[in-house]
Amino acid sequence: MSIEKEPAHWLAIAKQINSIAQSGLAFTKDKFDKERYEQLLDLSINIINKITEIDNSKLQFVFNRDVGYQTPKVGVRAVVIKDSKILLVKEKMDGKWTLPGGYADTGMTPSEIVVNEVKEESGFDVEATRILGFIDYNKHQQRPFPFDIYQLFMQCEIIGGAAIPGLETSQVAFFDIDELPELSERRVTRGQLVQMYQMAVSEHIQPVFD
Repeated sequence: MSIEKEPAHWLAIAKQINSIAQSGLAFTKDKFDKERYEQLLDLSINIINKITEIDNSKLQFVFNRDVGYQTPKVGVRAVVIKDSKILLVKEKMDGKWTLPGGYADTGMTPSEIVVNEVKEESGFDVEATRILGFIDYNKHQQRPFPFDIYQLFMQCEIIGGAAIPGLETSQVAFFDIDELPELSERRVTRGQLVQMYQMAVSEHIQPVFD
């Protein structure tokens, strides 16, 4: 069974090997065991490289920053509706549009993070009002990411500010849900965006997860 035919299967195996290696390196005191765990770590990175085509040096940087038991990273995205239109920002990195947000920072609550992200990327002051979804990022992507990410979607209400692009964004605008621009689907897919919009405009739809 080749890696090319079963990328999701082999990615899951590689991530499990990586997690075992990271935990082992954090807790072992035996130098020979340490060498074996380092070999497992290199093996997992090589497998992930074959699947994702991400350079080994970048993968080593990502995985070597975390020591000990591996847990999913968390991303946050803000769903802001105004006059029945949804707020999007244009990313400088790929020139495509997405919901304001990014990886969660330590030392901040989820609502503080999403409020900060919206301000930095769009210029608007918002208040987080409710959770719309908490999903496994990789289960909604055609190309899997090398580590697990949980994506938290939060509905927010504008309480001030003005549309001003940030350091990572070039434009800020509101769009009709039926007339969306080219989306940065490696961040948020079209299906997710439409689903979150529908939930935001209806208080009767329960939050989604997984």
